[in-house]
This record gives sequence, structure tokens and C-alpha cells, in this order.
Amino acid sequence: MQENTLHDRPDSFGWVSILVHWVTTIVIITLWFIGRSITEQDSLEAIDARRSLHVTIALSAWLALLFRIVWRLRQGHPRASGQTMFIHRVARSVHYVMLVVIAAMMISGPVVAFAGNQGLVGFALKIHATAASILFALVLIHIGGTLKHIIFHEDDTIVRILWPRKK
Repeated sequence: MQENTLHDRPDSFGWVSILVHWVTTIVIITLWFIGRSITEQDSLEAIDARRSLHVTIALSAWLALLFRIVWRLRQGHPRASGQTMFIHRVARSVHYVMLVVIAAMMISGPVVAFAGNQGLVGFALKIHATAASILFALVLIHIGGTLKHIIFHEDDTIVRILWPRKK
């Protein structure tokens, strides 16, 4: 009998989580760099072009990001082998806060792009920019935790987000 490696197990991510993790990673990094570059442009045409690219990619990825949030909430968060409950809770909390921040960006971004009310656009833009900064900090914490596992623990934390663990 072949084991199901699509869904997460208590100690392992499945293929769906792995794929969605890396797609989300690529999308978020791409959007962050394009978003940061919008204000660095000299001409209005360049600003509009970068903003349009940012909005197009974000709207194209909106359903994938929503799926990522719903999937993680439904699947839970597998625990790494040898991880204490306290560290597991910290890691899980960072991941869930990242999902909340991504959701805030998914709501505020379209408001910025499509709302006609200038006051609402300004408020949504502030939320969007603040959420981007928070997400950046959380990603650094996430990467730091990953490096901690590579350097100090030499465990399978990296492998489990690349390939599902066999029973």
C-alpha cells in the first residue's frame, strides 16, 4: 500500500504544503522587491509600470495565497523531530503571524489599487506598507530559525520542507 504524501502528518509536511510554501516564498519575495522599487523610480511612467506589475502579480497570486492560509489553518503545523514543545509553539506562532500579515496585505492591497476614496487609500496603503515591513522581519526570523537548525542542531528541518518524510 502506497502512503499518502500529499497531506501533512504530525511530523512531516506533505507535497501540497511543500509546493505551496515555495510558491508563496517566490511570490512574496518578488512582490516585496517590486513593491520596494516603486518609490525609487524617477518618472511617473516608471512608477506606474512598477505599480501595475506589482498589482498584476499580486492579483494573479491572490488565490494561491488564500489557499496557503486556509491549508495551513486546516492542516495544523507539523512538529520537527527533537523539537521541544516551547520551540514548536514559537515556530508555529511565527508562521501563523506571517499568515495574518499576508492576509492583511491581501485585503489592503486591492483597496489601495481600486478604492476611489483618497482617505481610504491612504489608510490602506499605511496598513499595506506596515504589513510588508512586519512580514520582512518575520521572514528574517524564519530564516534565522532555519539557520539555527542547520548550524546547531543538524536535524532534518530543512529536508522536511523539501521532501515529505517517509513513515
